[in-house]
Amino acid sequence: MDGRSVMETLRTPRIAFAVAIAIAASIRIGLSGSGDVAWMLAITIFCILLWILAPIPPAYTGLIGIGAISVTFSTELALIGFQKPATWLIGFGLLMGEATRQSGLANWAGDWITARTVPKGGATQPIQTYRRLLLALSVGAHILAFLIPSSLVRILIIAPVLTEAGELFDDRTAHVGLFLGPAFATFYGSSGILTADLPNIMLTGFGGSIANHHVSWTEWWFHMYPIMGLTRVLLVCAIVYYLFRPDPSSSVDLPVDTRNDTPRTERRMLAVLLVGTAIWMTDFIHGFHPVVGAIAVVVLAFLPRIGVIDFESVGETDFSILFFIAAVFAIGNGLAATGFTEDAAGYLLALIPTDAALAVVLAIIFMITFLLTFLMEGLAVASVLTPILIPYAETAGLPLTPVLMSETLALSSYFFPYQSAVLVVILAEGTADTGEVIRTTIACSLATIVLLLPLQLAFFTLLY
Repeated sequence: MDGRSVMETLRTPRIAFAVAIAIAASIRIGLSGSGDVAWMLAITIFCILLWILAPIPPAYTGLIGIGAISVTFSTELALIGFQKPATWLIGFGLLMGEATRQSGLANWAGDWITARTVPKGGATQPIQTYRRLLLALSVGAHILAFLIPSSLVRILIIAPVLTEAGELFDDRTAHVGLFLGPAFATFYGSSGILTADLPNIMLTGFGGSIANHHVSWTEWWFHMYPIMGLTRVLLVCAIVYYLFRPDPSSSVDLPVDTRNDTPRTERRMLAVLLVGTAIWMTDFIHGFHPVVGAIAVVVLAFLPRIGVIDFESVGETDFSILFFIAAVFAIGNGLAATGFTEDAAGYLLALIPTDAALAVVLAIIFMITFLLTFLMEGLAVASVLTPILIPYAETAGLPLTPVLMSETLALSSYFFPYQSAVLVVILAEGTADTGEVIRTTIACSLATIVLLLPLQLAFFTLLY
């Protein structure tokens, strides 16, 4: 039996649950003298194993975890995740994504970009046409990260647009490149924008709940966007262009020019999204949490007669991810409440030289996080590691902002699809096969670690 067959067997519900229960029980029995710590660790390991093996949807595992914490500890601890603004930022982000999709804004924007990007002689210049489309669609997908929280939601919105753009070419390589380039641009570039991805939101949520340390939208943008936002998007474009280029002899169908159209609904939705972005970008003035901007967008988008959608139209929106996020927060706060994170922080402190420079400490934090992402999904890593890193940073006297951001850098440097739900969705779209997705993911992550990570750590050193 090969490795793949073994994993498929382990992922069957009967085997996966048996393994998770056996290991969790052994931890509980082995640490029987530790009281609440043993119970919390057992629940944590049980959930993590099910998230790794995935015999059931991650959200259902989260629901089981919430139930276990409620029975073992208290309903207040179990449901604490639903009190976090970060959880509801994701929920409102789902509504924003549904409104954007149903308004037609995503398709209109894709057509608008394509019509203005392809040169008049594009039909006879496939390489030049492809290069311009790749860059324009990637930048457009990245701009969407300022408007829509969660890479997962953005991928679902832009996937049909990218597929349609790829069909302009008769070369499959162009199909793959025009899909993966913008998809990876909106995914990898999201680490530079606080509201653009779940790990950013979760880490700052933990910082606020555990250490009362709040990072504003503009502060995150200043620290991360120049290198891990814009520069990273350009790097992704260069990598995808190198890996996937159409044959010079391939043909291109010129798109229909829709520049004279006046899509009122789409423009109204864009205006609504810009209201939310304006609230996020001015948080240094008013101090509102990013969830306020998301609420404003949802209120305006669903407002009768003025908005673009009504609540009866969101019945197919999948809100189950909220149970997953809430469980992650409950686990993180539970580990902190039982004292486990404080003990683990002491152990972690002993691993890092006390006289090391800030850049060295941040690099070690990056590597610890990075290695953990090979064992579990990124959000699970954040839930377990962040409550350990926060007291460690406080004990060591480290600035908490770059510590959290160093963890984010690792949580956006994946190698394989199983490490991130976003990569799983990209693969599930079917435009690119597993080998192409893995090859692109590895190339983008290696380039980030080798070229951009040293620059980012140097920038942190200059600031702190």
